[in-house]
Amino acid sequence: MSSSTVSRSASSGIVKFLVVLTCLGVVGLVLWQLLPRASFSSDLSQVGQGRPALVMLREVHVMGGERTLAYMEAIYPDFEEQTVFLLVHTGHPDGIALAETHNLSDGSLVLFDGNGDALASMGRPDSADDLRRFIEQNQNTL
Repeated sequence: MSSSTVSRSASSGIVKFLVVLTCLGVVGLVLWQLLPRASFSSDLSQVGQGRPALVMLREVHVMGGERTLAYMEAIYPDFEEQTVFLLVHTGHPDGIALAETHNLSDGSLVLFDGNGDALASMGRPDSADDLRRFIEQNQNTL
């Protein structure tokens, strides 16, 4: 075996290793992006504790709800003093009960008053401003 054959074989092995490593990195990054965000509490016992609560239903296996979550994160600083923002997953018994009670799907929201009574619900908002209007209009009925 000549030294050029050994050299090509070694470089081929390094290239294969780098390709596999890159592929694993890309797959890992995609999986990381699919993980549910834990930016809001899922503790529904906070509903009815004196402050209005906005609750979003999230189903990780359905696309679209991540936009609603991004809208919630965008407007949260404007409402954090007066409204509790919550996120519940359909894989949790509370999420299943919420979905059934209020006929919700992924990305849908329910706004509760401070006593825990549902004021209004909506499907996925079209924008952060749409979500902001929903909260403001329904909290003004209090």
